[in-house]
Amino acid sequence: MKWCLLFVLAILAAGNGIDVPAQSEFIGPGGIRGALLKDVAAPLLQAWLRFHEKEYCLEVDSIFVFQTKGIEIWCLAKDDGDHQKLASLVEPLRNSHRIDIYTTYSDRMKKPYAPEDDDPPPSLWTNAELRTYYRDPFAGRSGIFENPPGYESAGADPALKRNLKLFSDQIVEWKKKMERLAADLPALAEAGYGPVPLANLRSLSRSVCRAHARELAKYASRLQENLSHALPRGSGAGRNPRPARESSRKSADPRELARKLSSEALDLGRRITAFLYPQAHTVPLGDLRESSLMDALKALESAAAEFERNVPK
Repeated sequence: MKWCLLFVLAILAAGNGIDVPAQSEFIGPGGIRGALLKDVAAPLLQAWLRFHEKEYCLEVDSIFVFQTKGIEIWCLAKDDGDHQKLASLVEPLRNSHRIDIYTTYSDRMKKPYAPEDDDPPPSLWTNAELRTYYRDPFAGRSGIFENPPGYESAGADPALKRNLKLFSDQIVEWKKKMERLAADLPALAEAGYGPVPLANLRSLSRSVCRAHARELAKYASRLQENLSHALPRGSGAGRNPRPARESSRKSADPRELARKLSSEALDLGRRITAFLYPQAHTVPLGDLRESSLMDALKALESAAAEFERNVPK
């Protein structure tokens, strides 16, 4: 387990130019990552819930692995401040529980700066919709997008380059936060709505779970709004829109709904990464069978908001 998690963190830290999405681990009935809920000490579970309640999970990329006598926390931190946020929650528990924190600092793993680090992804550099949105004077030049190097030599505005880079950085940041919220949602739902009685922590578990769903809806909405500027007009119309599932969502087990939301959000994160950094000039066959990216983000926003409204408080 340790070596597997360490390998994942090493990839995340070294991947300055590689976007590794969050992963959702399957949580069985009564379970949480590494142990059964009934075997986890209440103070440890509370520290984990506070980590999410304070939304540290959006700033500090961490994996909590529970054990019967303690907890392991694998953390990818930007700086000492991130580490301190995490440590402040668990340090008071060291006298009575085993607490192991393994921290990797991403800023110490960065590759040396190169001028190309300031470049936007090529998919955005040649995106006619974005260039028009930012009022690029060369956007209408015939044949300009068939030859990106020629376009650069045509005198592209440095401000345009900066705006495209800021646009892509914002998309990546929101996507990662959406993925982190989604990855933790099944475990939070298990704690809040599972069969294990958690005494005084049940209410906190449900509150944090609902807050995560609310934030998930918010980031799906933000991504939808921003990405709409990069897609041709009319692309929001779905190729194969999914039927409404309101009645089934209302009656379903919150834990099952959380797993579905998590899966859908993580899949959308993959699709957004493929949009920014395409591996080929063709669209994967599986994506052709799915609803459009805009429709999928809108559906996720709606489903997450509905989850937050309808599950028990």
